[in-house]
Amino acid sequence: MPSTPRNRVGDVYGQLTVVAPSDRRTKSGNAYWWCRCSCGKEREVAGDKLSLNVARRKPTVTACEECSREHQIEAVCFKHDREERDRRKQAEGDRQLLQGIVPDRWLRLPLTDAHARELGQTQFFRGRKCLRGHLAPYRINGGCLTCAGQIPSAEDWQASKPKGS
Repeated sequence: MPSTPRNRVGDVYGQLTVVAPSDRRTKSGNAYWWCRCSCGKEREVAGDKLSLNVARRKPTVTACEECSREHQIEAVCFKHDREERDRRKQAEGDRQLLQGIVPDRWLRLPLTDAHARELGQTQFFRGRKCLRGHLAPYRINGGCLTCAGQIPSAEDWQASKPKGS
């Protein structure tokens, strides 16, 4: 017969508050507990999934399924926003070093593809070379404009530029 689990009623794990023990047991003998989320929904959770240890390697349950999904989506969106901010900051730094080397109209283009989409434009200029070594603007749903044969790269532009201008 399995041992009696310690009473967790009233304990709080993230957004879950333990409200009652369940009759179920896991295969390894851990008790299940009925927990109420801060949104009001109830969820049955295995006792070994309830933990306050943030350094724990095993997964823990801290909210109802719906709130957990929302937190997961928020985390992904936050990560994408952070990465986009980093890309724009990097592009600004790269482009400052290119003033006078590339046409000024390139420096007025959006910083990244996401920035171009926000502004309703189809081209952007990061200030970095493409995989083939061209320094040129990009299309938002394509690649380097020099690779596509639409415009010369910055090196070609610099060579064709009249001396003294």
